[in-house]
Amino acid sequence: MQYEQVKHALKSSAAIRLLRSSNAALILSFLYQQFKQDQHVSLTQVDLEDRLGDYLDLLQEIYPGEHSRSPKDYLTEWCDHQLLRKTFDGSDDAVMTLTPEAEKAIAWLEDLQSKEEFVGAESRFLQIFDLLKEIQDRSTADVETRIQQLEQDRDRLQQEIDHIRETGDVAPYSPTQLQERFLLANQVTRQLIADFRDIEQNFRNLTRKVQAAQFEKDSRKGRVVGRVLDADQELKDSDQGRSFYAFWNFLMSDRKRQALKSMIQTVYQLEDLQPLTQEYRLLRRIERSLLDAGEYIVQSNHRLTEKLRQMLDERNRQENRRVADLITEVQRLALQQAQEAPTAPDFWTLAGDAAIHLVMARPLHPLEASAAPTFSLDFTDLPEVTLDAEMAEIYHQFYVDEDILSQRIAQTLETRSAIPLAHLIELYPVTQGLPEIVAYVAIAHESDRHAIHPQATDSIVIPSLDAETQLQLTLPQITFRR
Repeated sequence: MQYEQVKHALKSSAAIRLLRSSNAALILSFLYQQFKQDQHVSLTQVDLEDRLGDYLDLLQEIYPGEHSRSPKDYLTEWCDHQLLRKTFDGSDDAVMTLTPEAEKAIAWLEDLQSKEEFVGAESRFLQIFDLLKEIQDRSTADVETRIQQLEQDRDRLQQEIDHIRETGDVAPYSPTQLQERFLLANQVTRQLIADFRDIEQNFRNLTRKVQAAQFEKDSRKGRVVGRVLDADQELKDSDQGRSFYAFWNFLMSDRKRQALKSMIQTVYQLEDLQPLTQEYRLLRRIERSLLDAGEYIVQSNHRLTEKLRQMLDERNRQENRRVADLITEVQRLALQQAQEAPTAPDFWTLAGDAAIHLVMARPLHPLEASAAPTFSLDFTDLPEVTLDAEMAEIYHQFYVDEDILSQRIAQTLETRSAIPLAHLIELYPVTQGLPEIVAYVAIAHESDRHAIHPQATDSIVIPSLDAETQLQLTLPQITFRR
């Protein structure tokens, strides 16, 4: 950090201005209680004003004469100082969320008041070591090198298995090792939840870049149309988007979420961690917290993309109005010219003879003789088909009812925010073969709430209409959302 950089940061950072503010205690304590302690991703302005009013009344009883302004004035000021972001998100009621700067200030104060009795040097070093090893192992595309790495890991695990079988001796972590890893997990969890505001801001910055392309001086309509229509995919293909949606897909996997729940439950039941589990409860709520924060970002991305498309519609309307004005001007000039007919005998002179191309003068395409058919039809020894068999075949025709499939999706989403198609057909097995899968794809395509990811694929096995045949399908990843 250079002198000028530090000086600029101290002057321009909203987080530093907040910490130096005379109302820092009021702002930080209130925002922490509402968004961190109560685990709210966003709150309506009306609700936040009511909560702030109650909080100010409580402080007036303890500290008379302080904080005498109205809740609305405080919230307006905090929005102006980039501590809260106010959006409408398609509704009439304003919604408020924390900004990245407010998140940083709250996180710094949480670290300052942390009650950790020791710094887990071992667990943090091992975390660094594991990350470096993962980078080294996963950076190669050479087949032999990767196989050698996996074989080394296999040999190490096999040696540990053989040692345990021979000696019956398992070396568990000591209480100190368990506690420092538990504290590190809580710290990383808190940092991850706080980073969601930065993630959302990065998505907004990417959207502004796409939006700015529409206002370039020489921007062509085709290029603008392509950028706007592909805005959602552009967000997902960015570094921030790939990282976030990889996390989101992990979180949407029922199997992995159940594994996460099971691990957390096991950890909180360990006797060596009982002195810490009552105080550090954030890890227990990590699934719900991450789901709420992640779903808010996903919905925010959908709203940002929709705004870009609305801007494209507005641009089209402006161009249509301009074309209509030009047509009106041409008509006005034509009428004006008709009233003032030219006096010269030659109104318009064309050089050279006129080149006339009549439609009927065009030659017809030459007829080509088709090859004689080389096949023959043999109507002897045809199997006998009775009228009853034909009627039975007509009777057994079936119809895939998309309303029933939609009801299944709605019932499943009552208890979760999203579900992939691969998991949905595990809950409701396919009974009508490939047409039923096609109907699910049609439902996902026709609704803006659901998503089809062409870059990711799912492999599923379903029964065909023939009971003895199984179909293995590879489909784009389809996710149904509430």
